[in-house]
Amino acid sequence: MGYAYVNTLAMDDRWWQRMSPPLTEACTSTSTVALKEIMLRVPWRGTGTSKRIHDELLSNRQEKQVSLLVNPLAGNGKVKALYEAWGYEQVSQQQPTPDGPVLAAMLRAV
Repeated sequence: MGYAYVNTLAMDDRWWQRMSPPLTEACTSTSTVALKEIMLRVPWRGTGTSKRIHDELLSNRQEKQVSLLVNPLAGNGKVKALYEAWGYEQVSQQQPTPDGPVLAAMLRAV
């Protein structure tokens, strides 16, 4: 039905180095896991399944915060709004590739 994956971020990870504007050292030195992707097959969308996958994946993590990147235009803004409903806040932005979109960098406590 779907999947998600994460990885732990080091304080000097390029994830942090790409932020514009840069984040404070207090933020980047806090143990953080990055949500790299969450996908759901169409029949399960809108059922709360993605939130359950997200919450289960993070339930046993030792990190204090979780970060993700999202295209603010995805789904006409609905994807970013969904993450905001889950407690994420935009803290910066980044453009991982020169020809790619500018992504909203979001963060929340685990």
